[in-house]
Amino acid sequence: MVGFVAAAWFLVVSPSTQGTNPRPNPDINAQVEKQEELTIRNITHETVRYRIKPSSSVSDPVRMTIHMGDIDMFPGNESMDVSFQRGTETISYRLDVGMPYSFRYDENDELELYEGSHGRDDAPDLAPFVPTPMVVVEKMLEMVRVNRNDILYDLGCGDGRIVILAAKKYGARGVGIDIDPQRIEEANAAAREAGVENLVEFRRQDVFKVDFSEATVIALYLLEESNELLRPLFDRFLQPGTRVVSHNYPVPGWKEKEMEFASVKVEDDEEPHDVYLYLR
Repeated sequence: MVGFVAAAWFLVVSPSTQGTNPRPNPDINAQVEKQEELTIRNITHETVRYRIKPSSSVSDPVRMTIHMGDIDMFPGNESMDVSFQRGTETISYRLDVGMPYSFRYDENDELELYEGSHGRDDAPDLAPFVPTPMVVVEKMLEMVRVNRNDILYDLGCGDGRIVILAAKKYGARGVGIDIDPQRIEEANAAAREAGVENLVEFRRQDVFKVDFSEATVIALYLLEESNELLRPLFDRFLQPGTRVVSHNYPVPGWKEKEMEFASVKVEDDEEPHDVYLYLR
């Protein structure tokens, strides 16, 4: 095992990986009064091998192996440098202390490391934050025919761009929901800049604990499995006639409710972005 520098760090791993990853050092643990915790979760369908070390360390990084569904936890008070192989390419990141991250596939099914709420006990694991390109936002709102009589809920709103454009361009009222306080802060700042604070609201909430029964439009950019988890709530709480528009991922089990489909070409993106429109 690689030796650590004097400013020692340690890690905690899930039970199924403790046979291959380093174990925590109880002596080091006793010396630390209060530490943050960085977590990395594997949401892929493969075992991922990566390297990690404290950013200030001059020693070699530790080689890690994380299996499907497992979580590696790194208590400490400084950022960490992580690298992994994607084909012949080495991907490197500096991870912030105290934050959750996850290995996932991107839209091209390539391995990627995302920041997100993944691995936290207080939030379902729905999707990493990836902003929807504005040309796709415009297409989503066009397809859903949003207007000033609508109440649009964006579940997993990120920086609020869908809700804000719906208010600014069409006069629609909107509510954005996200578990990440940074995203909510960004969304509120963007709403003020756009001058639509009177029409929009952003809430830091767990999507599964939100009453969105007043919505006439639902906007989504989650994962397909996340849409599947939400579908029973849509079936139960959404009023007939509610429009649901989803970026890139369909709502499983709603094929008969699909009203329209479009592919949108985005500059510099190899693959087109899909948009699904459903009528509840």
